[in-house]
Amino acid sequence: MMPDRIALNLVSLGPADFDAKLYAATTAGFAAVGLVWEDIAASPERAAEEIRLAELAVAEVTGLPSWTESDPTAHSLAMVQAEALFEMAADLDCSVVVVGPPVEGVEPLPAATAFGDLCRLADRFRVRVGLEFLGPPHSVSTLASAWQIVELADVSNGGLVLDTFNFYRSSCTLEMLESVPAEKIFLVQVSDSVDLPLRELADRHRVYPGSGVIPLDQLLAALDGKGYSGYYSLELHNEGYWEEDPLVVAREGPRAMHRLDIT
Repeated sequence: MMPDRIALNLVSLGPADFDAKLYAATTAGFAAVGLVWEDIAASPERAAEEIRLAELAVAEVTGLPSWTESDPTAHSLAMVQAEALFEMAADLDCSVVVVGPPVEGVEPLPAATAFGDLCRLADRFRVRVGLEFLGPPHSVSTLASAWQIVELADVSNGGLVLDTFNFYRSSCTLEMLESVPAEKIFLVQVSDSVDLPLRELADRHRVYPGSGVIPLDQLLAALDGKGYSGYYSLELHNEGYWEEDPLVVAREGPRAMHRLDIT
């Protein structure tokens, strides 16, 4: 039996229908899933009902639109969309919404101000906001740059999302984790990587845990040693996997995650 802390982010199943993704996740034995906002935005009420019928917990919701817009109109629109996402996350008892940085350059202080505003909006729904660093070429590409924004924002419901693939391709080290308190790591997204030079890596090079070159055992041991107790969410943006039957991909997930000895 899989630990309840292991989730399947449904992005791993590519462009399949939402109900087919849920069926694959439950059939494979997952107790929790990660949702992509684009999959559910058109009909969030229907999506929420399907998740409840499947008796699945929701570990994360990803895909929040840009939250650092300086244009007042664009910023207002982004906040309306964010509020809808936070409301749905709360309705599904999902405590973590994942946000990524913009591709274009952003200074730490304005980013922290915008992140703080976002977190205060989320706090009305008792939802936490996890900032994910995405590796090059994104403006917030490393653990250190993301943690700087979270520290400057200084809000209780703002923290980090650590993605093992991005951790690896941005040349982060275990020593860099030492300055981040365990309670400020809200979620860990898990995938391995093919063996390519770091500068050549893209999301399509994600592979099942244990079938690549990332020393996942060491990273997860370091997180466990810090006292991390949140979800480990399998996230595979591999377009080759997307061409397979979603049930085949979902069923391989537990076997791959089992290699990591998560309890």
